[in-house]
Amino acid sequence: MLVLLTSCSDFDKEFAVQSAKTTIEVSTDGTAFVSESFDILVKKDKNYGGVYIDIPQRFKDASGGVHGRDFDLVAARRDGTDEYYFKENNVPGYSIYIGEEHCKGCPADLLTGITKIQIAYRLGRLVRQEGARQVLFLPAYMGSVHDHGAKKTLTLKVPRGGALRPSRDEPASYDIIQQAPDEFVVSIAAGKGDRVLPDIEIEYPVGTFVAVTGGKRVQWWFSDHLLPFLSILGPLIVGLVVILKFRPSWLLPASLIAVDIKMIESISPALAAYLFRDWKADAANAAFMASVCQLAVKRVLRISRLDEDAEASDLLPKHERRKGKPGRAKWYGLPAATRLVFARIGKERPVDARRRIKNARSDVRVELHRTVIEEYRKIRGIDWWSFAAAVSILSLGIAVARFSGLFIFSSAICGILLIPLLVLTMFRHPERFPLPADGFERFKRVVGLIVGLPTIMVFALSYVGRTGVISEQRPYLAAILLDIAGIIAVLAILRMPTSKQRKIRNYILGLERYFRGEINGPAMSVECFENYLPFAVALDVEQRWTERFNLWRESEKMTVYAPNWLITA
Repeated sequence: MLVLLTSCSDFDKEFAVQSAKTTIEVSTDGTAFVSESFDILVKKDKNYGGVYIDIPQRFKDASGGVHGRDFDLVAARRDGTDEYYFKENNVPGYSIYIGEEHCKGCPADLLTGITKIQIAYRLGRLVRQEGARQVLFLPAYMGSVHDHGAKKTLTLKVPRGGALRPSRDEPASYDIIQQAPDEFVVSIAAGKGDRVLPDIEIEYPVGTFVAVTGGKRVQWWFSDHLLPFLSILGPLIVGLVVILKFRPSWLLPASLIAVDIKMIESISPALAAYLFRDWKADAANAAFMASVCQLAVKRVLRISRLDEDAEASDLLPKHERRKGKPGRAKWYGLPAATRLVFARIGKERPVDARRRIKNARSDVRVELHRTVIEEYRKIRGIDWWSFAAAVSILSLGIAVARFSGLFIFSSAICGILLIPLLVLTMFRHPERFPLPADGFERFKRVVGLIVGLPTIMVFALSYVGRTGVISEQRPYLAAILLDIAGIIAVLAILRMPTSKQRKIRNYILGLERYFRGEINGPAMSVECFENYLPFAVALDVEQRWTERFNLWRESEKMTVYAPNWLITA
């Protein structure tokens, strides 16, 4: 609702400021109590219903340093009675809305004629130390009161003993008269445009205002630098994540000198086939045959050969896979992809007690790919560091937008960016957005897409186009945009393989070198040959692995090798 209200307001046509008066009372602790009064002429029957009053919290000293001060709203009144109000953050301080509450069913228009708006608040300590002097600095911010046809008057009530410093602005933008030792009157003439007037500075001897503790000074320092710190912290986190993710030692395969025996127990031969071939289409055939080979060496079935023309027989009966049966441990110790291939082979009608493996391959390819991806995701785990970085950057961006008064503006920008991205995703991946089966629900979905998204887009563009960003807000807007880009970058990094996934792929590359005899590994034996044979099939080096096994047999004087998982007749 706030977007509509602010974008539709036109202050100059609806209101005019007749007079503006401010009284600032400074106590000996350096804090100030401020009361302001505005006579507002309501021109139109239909109007915005209230006005905004800007309250400064950031002041510049003579050297150009920026300092923030605490703010505490005491009262907001209209025509002498308490009025509805709300606060918005802004870089210089707060914008306080005072007027009618905008809600469904309640009138928002102010009556035509003169309306008196009053506000009272406290400002934190306005004293700084300069050598052997204490300087009270007071804002001449009423030079920027909206509608420049009215004269502005400030009455300053301060401790005695102060000497007014000459204005640094030439020619002087305001007249200041000392009516009493503790009272100054500042008159600001009607101007043609909003003006940033120099602060009024009054010099006092040391001891006039109570001393400030070191802890309070530290608190003020953090307060003065909090927003810039939050603004740079988000891009720094993004840079750190990118550096850690793209560190070269993580991208290059590890220089293995031996095969990790335990690693083979954590992955399936089907996954090894896909990783070795970078998930290309031809990996499906290798993954299928590697799973068939694993079924054979695990004695779940018997095969006639290790190629596409192989036939299977003696499949593990279904009752052997039930709870409490001897074959259960053998069956459920297999990877999900391997069990999937077995289930599909089992559906083939046997001919002479044999099933053609080739007939089962095409029907299981899509499901096999999906199962391998699921296995890969489980290995991936959760990248908590990147996820925490994305959440931190989002929190920092929200904090910067909130404290700089750009929350709605930033939300509108996010809407402008996200809606086209959502539409593009829907066109590229329609399967992720299935239409409901119910006719009415489908109608609501279509109407939401055709009417809802364009409407939100129009309002967001309208708000961004009609809302001005002051010069002090621009650096923080840039920081928010960097945070948005950083979140997108971190989310994209989340799709990249984790360190654990990269280590597994490096292991697969090392395993292929082991099969070729280029690096050390487990000592050759019948058990070793059979355990690793499915992976040799997956990596397309089963011939080389078999040659190494035959050489070992010759060296061991082993003349006969007739495994019971191979059909010999």
